[in-house]
Amino acid sequence: MELWKFREVAKMLIRRDLIVRFRQTYFGLAWLLFKPLILMAVMSFAFGFLAGFDKNHSIPYPLIIFCGVIPWYFFSNAVPDGMNSLLGHMHIIQKTYFPRAIIPCAAVAVDAIEFLVAWLLFALGCLWFGYLPGWQIVFFPLFCLQLLVLCTAVSLWLAVANVKLRDIGNLVPFLLMSGFFLTPAGYTIARIPEPWKLLYALNPLVGIIEGLRWSLLRGMDGFPETPVLLSLAVTLTIGLAATRHFLAIEASLADLA
Repeated sequence: MELWKFREVAKMLIRRDLIVRFRQTYFGLAWLLFKPLILMAVMSFAFGFLAGFDKNHSIPYPLIIFCGVIPWYFFSNAVPDGMNSLLGHMHIIQKTYFPRAIIPCAAVAVDAIEFLVAWLLFALGCLWFGYLPGWQIVFFPLFCLQLLVLCTAVSLWLAVANVKLRDIGNLVPFLLMSGFFLTPAGYTIARIPEPWKLLYALNPLVGIIEGLRWSLLRGMDGFPETPVLLSLAVTLTIGLAATRHFLAIEASLADLA
């Protein structure tokens, strides 16, 4: 409820960050589409053409890649932005009161706007290939909502950790780089050997990405029940733990800097 009372602060932060991000850029808001499009093209070439993963699917491989690239691109941007948000606003935190959670939440919200706009690329890809999603698309918003919750929860946790220990800011980019190869952005979970699938699915992004593919690609490979349930459990656990930890330490944030 307190977050809602200070919603104008969140709107101001989101508006300011959007203006700063695209001010004095030649292509402006077009970068919202260029960056995931370029990433999709590189991954299609690497995983599809070079590795030959596209030969195992009847669905256009760029669409499979889009379903992995767009959520991964959102996660890999939202987590560092949310992590650094408190440090970047410490001068405000030390002078006035408002719910501190607004700052990392607003940082994630800016990337969430990019995330939603990037799905236009998927829609254009469907038109290009003459491919229409099936009834499973009704579950698409639920997987997007879960991804938003996951990004927000991880950002809340890391934002506090980054204030207390600046080494976190150096560690997280390395972990994200490693996590890219442990996330099915350029391939599907079918490429993972059966004995390793359960352990692999503990990465919450696995269930989210496979769920998005299932919802947008006519139930591709069947409903990924185990990855989705594990992903949901891990997301809720991280969300509850991160919220409790943030609320417990929120009042002393200014003293930690």
